[in-house]
Amino acid sequence: MISLPSIILLCFGMLARAATVTYDFNITWVTANPDGVFPRPVMGINGQWPIPYMTATVGDRIVVNVLNQLGNASTSLHFHGLYMNGTNDMDGPVGVTQCAIPPGSMFTYNFTVYQPGTYWYHSHQPAQYPDGLRGPLIITDPDSPYKGKYDEEIVLTISDWYHEQFADMLKTFVSVVNPTGAEPVPEAALFNDTQNLTTPVEPGKTYMFRIINMGAFAGQYFWIEDHAMQIVEVDGIYTEEAAADMIYITAAQRCSVLVTTKNDTTTNFAYVASMDEDLFDKVPESLNPNVTGWLVYDSTANLPNPPSSTPSTPSTTSPSSPQTESPSSQTQTTPFPSQSS
Repeated sequence: MISLPSIILLCFGMLARAATVTYDFNITWVTANPDGVFPRPVMGINGQWPIPYMTATVGDRIVVNVLNQLGNASTSLHFHGLYMNGTNDMDGPVGVTQCAIPPGSMFTYNFTVYQPGTYWYHSHQPAQYPDGLRGPLIITDPDSPYKGKYDEEIVLTISDWYHEQFADMLKTFVSVVNPTGAEPVPEAALFNDTQNLTTPVEPGKTYMFRIINMGAFAGQYFWIEDHAMQIVEVDGIYTEEAAADMIYITAAQRCSVLVTTKNDTTTNFAYVASMDEDLFDKVPESLNPNVTGWLVYDSTANLPNPPSSTPSTPSTTSPSSPQTESPSSQTQTTPFPSQSS
């Protein structure tokens, strides 16, 4: 039995290291072209898209001051995966725990985070987050059971992407003219809301990839060529290490994996997300379900060609149980600050 003095000391310890993390978000329309094919309006924050990562540490208070300057739409923010015990009025679902934030109005979200792990935040007004109002939310844990077992964290989002604005598609999707409920088929898949993503890595290091499926519909297969993964967290819950060559992540799901790089730096390696085409009633021949990024050991070496399809006999693990035309330039990932060393 834990003594009362020990409990008091533990509480004081959490209070001593807790902080207030404040974000000021001005939500507006901006123009983006993440697949290099079709510029379109997206919902940005502070004039930028992709929108900012949110980060905090277990025990921190998060304050988000939201100004809605969309002009033609109300909105809200939901912090996906957080229980919001005692603060459900900060949870964000419009018509459930709060009224929508009208154009020109402000709302402040104010809550304390007690759950470590990988989460994301997004609009909870219908048909908005597929139009871009979605981003990672990472809650670091000084007492993680995997502390010291990796050198660096990397956040990697996966998403499907549509050229048509989602509010327009929703009218056809939820309609008598669509009696089977056939989902709209995406035009592309994205890593970190872009394509041709490169991730610089160093030899002989272990990285924790925090993988988030921020898509609207598509489940995604994910694998790294010639690299094994160890699953260590699913949807904010630590797991025992589980080996996987490939994982399957449904929309809104998160999975963290440890990946140890090779000692040889002469070759770069592709990593791939591939949309599960079985989820769509009819798949156009023009669809490339894959999006490819690269682990870059040597920036002067070639980037290998991406695979043309999902491997035919993958060793796939579902976390719930332990060539589209692309931009001409490449986007580099920014490693997340390590909590392990």
